[in-house]
Amino acid sequence: MRKRWVGWRVGLACFGVALGGMSCSKRPAAEDAGTGGSGGPVEPAPLGHDSTKLGSEEVTLEVSSLSVSGSGGGEKAPGTSFVTGDPLSVKGRVRGGEGLEEHIQWHLQPVGPQTADADPTTSEGPEAVFRAFSRVGTAGSRTPNPPLEYELVAALLLENGKTLQVRLPSTTFLRQDTEDVLRQEYLDFGTSFRPSRAQISIPSRPTFNTGNYSVIAQKNTNGLASLVDQMQERVNALLNNDVQEKPVGTRGLTPGTVVVSPGAPILTVGALGDTDPQGDDVCVGVRMGGRCNGSILAGPNGIAETRANNRGAQMKLADIVSSAFRNPQRNRAAGSVVLNSFHTQGRALDIDPRLSTVPGKTSAQLMCVVEAAGDALVGASNSFTEKGAALFLPCDSPSGDHVHVER
Repeated sequence: MRKRWVGWRVGLACFGVALGGMSCSKRPAAEDAGTGGSGGPVEPAPLGHDSTKLGSEEVTLEVSSLSVSGSGGGEKAPGTSFVTGDPLSVKGRVRGGEGLEEHIQWHLQPVGPQTADADPTTSEGPEAVFRAFSRVGTAGSRTPNPPLEYELVAALLLENGKTLQVRLPSTTFLRQDTEDVLRQEYLDFGTSFRPSRAQISIPSRPTFNTGNYSVIAQKNTNGLASLVDQMQERVNALLNNDVQEKPVGTRGLTPGTVVVSPGAPILTVGALGDTDPQGDDVCVGVRMGGRCNGSILAGPNGIAETRANNRGAQMKLADIVSSAFRNPQRNRAAGSVVLNSFHTQGRALDIDPRLSTVPGKTSAQLMCVVEAAGDALVGASNSFTEKGAALFLPCDSPSGDHVHVER
């Protein structure tokens, strides 16, 4: 057998165009038919190829497959995305050159400063497996991370000094999509929660997304929607917890008889009535903005004329969420020092009652109502008033800017 010399080199991109006299266009699918016109299985067209004459024989280098598999959900089709740790597997073949497949040289070239050298950087043979690495870092950012991306080069040096070379550009093949750019952040930060692609979705409500991407990660399916709905139910129950002590229309009462009481007290602010007196019934106790926050008495005519909770106060919490999901980079940029913050897991809401108006209630009172609802739903250790990302305050503090609720 004649001695054959093989090798590889890296040059400018070539995919679907001619480079240095070498064809980089794809072979028509019909040429790859395994059994011609016999009706048998047909080999898929190569992802890229290059060919030249070696004496009277045409030699063709082909990249036959590129696949990504790993935690993202099994084998992926050519051209799909990846994260660090996923095996990036390539296969090639040589037509018209016996024994040359063992000398295919593979090189995974990082594109952009955010992408580190793969491991290995080069490999030889008909198949190779690489793993990607990231240089993005964890400084914190309010903008999306750039995707990790690689250009794949397959080369074969022939004995006549010619080089066959196939390049698969990152724009078509090995580039992270948005879901994997987001997943990559969790790997870069080393968080305990590392979402699969199945745990990433478009948020059901715009206010749930206070991150850098159009998608969010949630440890539990619809966790944020469930949390805000349950919080809203409890908040509005507290706002409408006045008690009908005497049925409307009851007669023969003394003027000082309590017809409606303001319900159970709320944290540090006490009982907060949500009822206005009707007829000649009388409000006693605290008033706020002209509204009654105390008990309502039967009045001079001795008739109970007031229906409890007649204001029908309601808060729509989804409209006053100031922060919900935050990706790790955004979470750090927001000033959080908690690596495994529940915000990064789609399990926390920051609710700002200052964005809502309820007649007869101050912002501080509403802050306490929301915190009390959170205490009842998730426990006092998981519901608290804050300023910013790390300053804990009493619920009625004038400096508080949101109630944090996590589950």
